[in-house]
Amino acid sequence: MPLIAAIYCFFIGLFLVLLSFIFQLSPGWKELFLIVTVLNYGFVISAPPLFTPFPDKIYRIDGRCNEILPHHNLILSVSNQNYYLSHFYTDTIYMPGDSLHFNARILPFRQNANPGEFSYARYLKQKNVFFHLLPVSPIRQNGHSDDLYTVFDHLRKKWLSKTQRLFSDSTCCQLVNALCLGYKNDLDSEVQNLFISTGTVHLLSVSGLHTGAIYLFILFIFKSIGFPSRKITFVVLPILWCYVCLTGLSPSVVRAATILSFIHIGQYFNRSYTPLNSVAAAAFLTLSFHPSNLYSLSFLLSYSAYTGILTIYPFLYRFAGKLPLFPAKIYACCCITIAAQLPTLPISAYYFHTINLNGFLANLVAVPLATFLLYAAMLCLILPFLLSQYLAWIPEVTEKIIMGFLHIFAPYSFNLHHLYPSVPTVLLSYISLIFLYLYFTKPGKKWRRYSMFTLFILLCWNISSHFYLANRQEIIVFQLPQKSAIILNYKGYYTYLLRTSDSLPQTQPYIAQNNLRSLPDHQGFLGNGLSYHSGQLCSLKDTLTIASASNLPLTKGQILIVTHNLSPEKIFSPEEHRYPAQIVLDGSNTAFNIRLWDKFCRQHHLTLINTAETGSFRYSLR
Repeated sequence: MPLIAAIYCFFIGLFLVLLSFIFQLSPGWKELFLIVTVLNYGFVISAPPLFTPFPDKIYRIDGRCNEILPHHNLILSVSNQNYYLSHFYTDTIYMPGDSLHFNARILPFRQNANPGEFSYARYLKQKNVFFHLLPVSPIRQNGHSDDLYTVFDHLRKKWLSKTQRLFSDSTCCQLVNALCLGYKNDLDSEVQNLFISTGTVHLLSVSGLHTGAIYLFILFIFKSIGFPSRKITFVVLPILWCYVCLTGLSPSVVRAATILSFIHIGQYFNRSYTPLNSVAAAAFLTLSFHPSNLYSLSFLLSYSAYTGILTIYPFLYRFAGKLPLFPAKIYACCCITIAAQLPTLPISAYYFHTINLNGFLANLVAVPLATFLLYAAMLCLILPFLLSQYLAWIPEVTEKIIMGFLHIFAPYSFNLHHLYPSVPTVLLSYISLIFLYLYFTKPGKKWRRYSMFTLFILLCWNISSHFYLANRQEIIVFQLPQKSAIILNYKGYYTYLLRTSDSLPQTQPYIAQNNLRSLPDHQGFLGNGLSYHSGQLCSLKDTLTIASASNLPLTKGQILIVTHNLSPEKIFSPEEHRYPAQIVLDGSNTAFNIRLWDKFCRQHHLTLINTAETGSFRYSLR
């Protein structure tokens, strides 16, 4: 697929170059043609595969284990196509490089997430995985093959086992694994929440900060032993990229290592460099091999933070003036933290629905301590166990200082919660930020006009979005395994038309995203042309009926929502001749009952919607 995409886009690029020569276009148009070619290549290579499996057909799978996901789930490579295999079907823990063979059905992923909920299918799509395997025979291992990834993965596992032997404190072991090796599968949720609430969660992900610290550490060692500066490039860069492979090739680490490589190679050939060009080149190189990284949260946060440091930090540091040495250092640290945090705020609000506004104060102490912990832990990992066991107290004491400081700072952290910006809001925020930066750094009144115009557009969009949410009228049926939850959203208020449990956390993101206020559960008139009684909602548009164990409707509307695993025989009598146009099954229905309804709908030519397949069901009442 990548080779075909490359050939396809090569001919497109060649055609565009010929056009530029024929019409004698300026260099600006040639650069635009190059961008079009690159983007086209990205779209083609990241497109879903054309292969469409038959769900009832059994396929012979001969694949290689490429990656181990959390909870020992696997990504298998079969004929240059990635597939997902759940640990539920395996009783053995496999390693990257293992060759497996078995018979299985190939099924597409279900997009059955509720609003505001994490979608595992979307996460795997970023890894170019579009299907999962359902084994129908025992899984057997018939070999093992090593490549660069498996060699470093084996070394990583050795160091992970070494940290467990070195550090008696489990929290210290978890932090060392996250800081040094990028392994966060065993990280305690309380520790994660503490770092999130204090705005220091970036320390738990191996990123440019950690990669730069390792780079300086390697550089310092070779310069200390008198290694020739002219030849140091040939030693430092391979070691740096070995560390990148050791941490699992995350986008943020690859970005940092790529930028440092460009800078170091440029210095070797005595060539000047532009930092922003280095960032753009690193992004281009990363996306050339993995176009799906464009939708990766790690990629977006990493590049936005580094771009902020390169652009916003010099502007903020100009206000330092002639400060004394120590205050100037503190002010520089504050400027770097603010510059890195500011461009990531829209992304953090979109994905995490919360932002921290005073985290830069915690980072003044946490970042130096985390860097020292990184150096001390790496030294313990590199040295033999007989020596490192006598130095293990240094990372443990540093970890206790970090955790103690964060516990003290946590009550004073200022967080904004329940933020649900839309995609246009995020894009308009970045456009406004860019024009504001140009207004403060570039001369000319046009930047002020552009910045004011984009801020006005952003304000108008937010006002229109709030107006739309305040006047929204819809029914939403949530996909909850073995449970039922149906909400009426009416002009900024909500009420449960049906719920089988008082605790339904899956519905809270939808309520917060739409800024809804609660109405008590009740029967009768709800609004203009809207009434609800005995499981039947009547509006000016349609009549919607909810069938449950406590309410078997005598009359059915145009839409019938089936809950509590009710079968067609319990709702429709044999003499019935009038049926609803649409039938919706929620998550409380079993697989056997879903098959009964599928057969019933086929016989009577009715539309069937199963939330287990499609996710939550929305129906507008306007």
